Amino acid sequence: MSQELSDLAEAIIAYQKKYDKTDGEMAFGSRVSVERFHAIKTGEVDPTSDEQSSLKSYISTKP
Repeated sequence: MSQELSDLAEAIIAYQKKYDKTDGEMAFGSRVSVERFHAIKTGEVDPTSDEQSSLKSYISTKP
């Protein structure tokens, strides 16, 4: 896992804790499948550039 992906995973987790969001809510909001979202968050898979953009965009906005 690259440092950028690790940073993305940390940002996702921080956002979830701050706004009390489930993986399902995050996946739906960022338009990534729940299975794929969970795998990205845990570092099992590398997100595509589109997935990275969607996730970064989602966590940069407040609910």
